Order: sequence, then structure tokens, then C-alpha cells
Amino acid sequence: MLDTGQLQLTGDALVWFRQGLAAAATEAYERAVAQYDRVIDLRPDFYEVWYERGLALEKRGFYIEAIASFDRALSLRPKSDASVQIWYDRGNALQYGLGSYQAAIDSYDRVLQINASHEQTWQDRGNALLYGLSLPAEAMTSYDRVLHINPDSYLAWRNRGNALVELRRYTEAIASYDHALILKPDDEVSRQARQLASGRSGLSQRPPTTNPAWYGAGFSDPPTFVEGDLDSRDSFTSQIDTDDGALRAQGNHFLVIEDDRGRREVILEYDQYRVGRDPKSDICLHSQFASRHHAIVTKVFQGNGSYTYQITDGDLDGKASTNGLLINGQKYRTWTLKSEDVIVFGPKVRATYHFSVREADDQ
Repeated sequence: MLDTGQLQLTGDALVWFRQGLAAAATEAYERAVAQYDRVIDLRPDFYEVWYERGLALEKRGFYIEAIASFDRALSLRPKSDASVQIWYDRGNALQYGLGSYQAAIDSYDRVLQINASHEQTWQDRGNALLYGLSLPAEAMTSYDRVLHINPDSYLAWRNRGNALVELRRYTEAIASYDHALILKPDDEVSRQARQLASGRSGLSQRPPTTNPAWYGAGFSDPPTFVEGDLDSRDSFTSQIDTDDGALRAQGNHFLVIEDDRGRREVILEYDQYRVGRDPKSDICLHSQFASRHHAIVTKVFQGNGSYTYQITDGDLDGKASTNGLLINGQKYRTWTLKSEDVIVFGPKVRATYHFSVREADDQ
């Protein structure tokens, strides 16, 4: 909720607004939007309700409608502090919701015109430049601004390292990852990113002795996809610890999805599936690093009458995703899946494809 001082609402409008806030606090976003709409019927000039409505719509995955609500809030000329927050959330909806990276940057720039020291805006602006527009040098400038404001931002050090990897400045990238790990020793993404940068540079993977945070961390775990690392050739090991025995025994084709919501199995039986962050996707990926429309999974029939599935990067119109598809450690545009193939969509969001030999034999 915006900190705007005393609420300029009374009577039913105030009751409904508070009910909307309470619903949003319990993640009942549809009910929250309904309450906010009742407030708007009485007080369409109350920018706070348009802003809160936008947040609730964004949580439901309705990004275009959320941006329209943010725009209505901004049209009512809120105070500067409130404007900063609204422009910032508008930028996030554009970047992480719609994948409209340049428009997101334009919103972030409006924040920075008001408050040039808004740390998180510089961070997300850098993300749009690096992971969205593939402009690592420009992204570096934004991450450096974050570190000027807050030298203890481990995430800015990590992202700065990723930008340096894209620029093939591996020694500098390793130094940035070391800073991140001093600040957050359990940051697995930075640890794996440093390993990959070390391998590319030809330098020892052993961290410098001036960085005690690294000792005991080891490098035996399977590598993890790192933002910006689209050329990695490291293989991934499927780790299914597992309730999928029943699915195998029944002879199903299925995906084991691992994302921000945890681990779950999705049985494949239809001819085609849309995969992505969009809530309307057939297979929804719960991660900001997955594209809204990341891939298409299609049933492919083989000569002996059996079938498998093929995965293709991007949407039905052929627009590529941001991160692409990393399958068994290699980047592919299209790939015919084999059992145990691991598909990485982004950091900590992946799927493992399975089907039983019995099914293939029976068909």
C-alpha cells in the first residue's frame, strides 16, 4: 500500500477499500479487485485505489489491465513519492509480465527523473538491458549505479558479473562474483556462475584465499543455469527424488517441472501445449526468468506408430523467448525429446521429460 498519509475516504468507500486491502493481503486478488471497483464507482479520483487495483491485477497475471490501472493512477497526479512507486511497478509489469523491455526502461527512467537514488529501479533497469535487450555494457552502468548507492547489494554484484561474462571479461566477472559471495556465502547462483566463468577463462576454479566465504562450498553439485549464460555446454543431471514411479509404471509421457512453486508432474496427452509464465499457458512456469510465452511442446508421431514430444522455443507466431532453451546443457531452437532430457528455461526453472520403455514397446 502507498504511504500517502491519512486516507481521503469516508463511509462505504473507506470500508470497501479496507476490505480490498485485506483481501489482497490474503492473496484473494479477484475479491480485492471487486472491492476496489466498488470504491472507484464512488471515488474515481482516488489514485490510491487505482494503484492497488493495478497491483492485484498484476498478481492475477492480467498485466495489460494492471498497466492501465497504473496509468489511471498517474493521470490523477499523485505526490512525487507515490509517483515513484507507481512508475516502478508499472515498469515491472512491462518487463516481467509482458516482456516489453524498452517500455519498462522508459518507466524506470521516469522513476529516476524523480529519485535518482532509487536502488531497486537501477537494478531492474539493468535486468531489462541485460536479460531483455542483450545490452550488457549498458546494463553494467545500471548495476554500477546500484553499487554506488548500496555497495552491499550482492544481487548487483552477481548481475554485474553476468554482464561481464557476456562481454567475455571473465577475470572481472569472477571478481564480481567473489564480491557477491562475500556478502552472501550461500548464493548458489553466484557460486555456479563463478565456476562457469572460471572454466571459460582458463583460470583455476579455486577462489582466492582472501575470500573465506568460499571454503567448504565445493563444486560437486550439478551446474545451474545462470542468467545470461546461453552458451553453456555443461550437462545437467536429472535429480528426481521421486513419486514418479507410478507415472512410469502406467506408461505415461510426463514432465517434472521445477520452479518457484516447487516440484510437480504434468502428464502429457494432448497434441500441443503452450509453456510459459503467462497464467493462461497450458503449462505455467512460476518464475520471473521464464518468458511469458516461452515454448511450444508438440506431439510427434514416429514411423512405428509410437509418438514422442518435440519442444520449440518461443510462441506460436515464432517469436523467440528471452533465455531460449537449454537442453542437456546445450542451446537448441527445436529438439525432439528423449526420456531424461532436462530442459532449462532460466535460473531455477526447468523441466525433465520422462516416458517409460513399456509404452514405447507397446506402441
